[in-house]
Amino acid sequence: MATSLKRIEKEFVLGSARDEKARVLLIAGKGEWPVTITEVRKDCLVLSHAMPLRLLKRGQIYEFRFVYREQPMAFRAHLLETKEASLIVELPDTVYKNLGRRYSRRAPPANFGAGFSFMGDRYDLAFPMSREFDPVSEPEPSPDFEPADIRVLVQEFNVKGAEFASDRAILMWKDRKPESIEERVVVRTGKAFYLPTSAGGLPALDPYVRPRIITRSQFADFLQEEGVSAEHVEIETARFERGKREEGILSQLLVPVIFQEYVIGCVSLINRTPGKAPFDLAIVDLFTQFAKVLAYSLKINGYFKNAPKKKSDFKADVIDVSAGGILFSNSSRELAASLLPDSRVELNISVGERIIKVYGILKRVIRDSEYVYYGVEYDDMKPEDFRFLFESLYGRAFTDDDAISVEGLVKVAFKMD
Repeated sequence: MATSLKRIEKEFVLGSARDEKARVLLIAGKGEWPVTITEVRKDCLVLSHAMPLRLLKRGQIYEFRFVYREQPMAFRAHLLETKEASLIVELPDTVYKNLGRRYSRRAPPANFGAGFSFMGDRYDLAFPMSREFDPVSEPEPSPDFEPADIRVLVQEFNVKGAEFASDRAILMWKDRKPESIEERVVVRTGKAFYLPTSAGGLPALDPYVRPRIITRSQFADFLQEEGVSAEHVEIETARFERGKREEGILSQLLVPVIFQEYVIGCVSLINRTPGKAPFDLAIVDLFTQFAKVLAYSLKINGYFKNAPKKKSDFKADVIDVSAGGILFSNSSRELAASLLPDSRVELNISVGERIIKVYGILKRVIRDSEYVYYGVEYDDMKPEDFRFLFESLYGRAFTDDDAISVEGLVKVAFKMD
């Protein structure tokens, strides 16, 4: 996330950029123009330039970007005065560093269009929906579980599960609905219910970089969604934990089996046998991997082959675009339930007569009362397509400096969203 420099640091960085004749980019007229800071005054900056004067308008705010000691920097400032070879802008209130994007955003050009599609077939299934989406690609090779033969896979689960738990089961929601609180919270969140020890209660923190387990506070949030009043949530959470101890449960784990946007079942492990070690994160990792292998095995063994297929192609109403990603909107609520962070899609970007096909990874989802907005980062774009897109958006050739250069201004930093 972008952070602002303190006043003394800001003055030092701008002074250093002047002394070192740093290459500063001024964003104007659908292009990026190199300028150089020649003076840092008390209330303004003087810069030299060689850009067309028609692109500069007194009183307008312009974006400036540069690199200082390998750290991308950016600021915005009002243009106060312009001459043939120099211009004066107000001293910026703030200079930002730790920018979140490599390339600045642009409104889509007039000849720009985009659409996207999900990878692989999508199915309309009679299973509860998750808050996560899993395309169910082939899982990482595992020495523990082999997906080819589902009967062998279940046997492997039983053997592995017996090492850690007294009770183990694979629960599928085809013929029954989630009933217990822990089953319902797994379905609602798409995360694992993990009780390392009943004596210690639900975990306070999730140690995973990508959240994977239900924390105590998330469990409390679920209870409120279920209708428990805020003043009674803590009481009910403590009562739930106490109930586990009274049932003789020492450790418990439920991992969702996720296929696309559906929770089709869960992997259940319970230990009631004193002397067995408490469930640790290695067990969570092992059976999370099993759940992914199981979902993939069900797919390749035809478990979903007779299910009706959903639409996979959608139009993207582009809000803005950069050389690194695209922000678009769509009003479909069905799509919003399926296209969730970390989903992988295929983008079809048209610039005039040229079509660019590139994979993308969904990085953020923003909802309002009418639309859902999706921020997608390009993934592995062909070099020739990247250069063409860069030149189309920024009005100049891609240079070696750009390869290590600046990230665009984060809009949140300027309260523009």
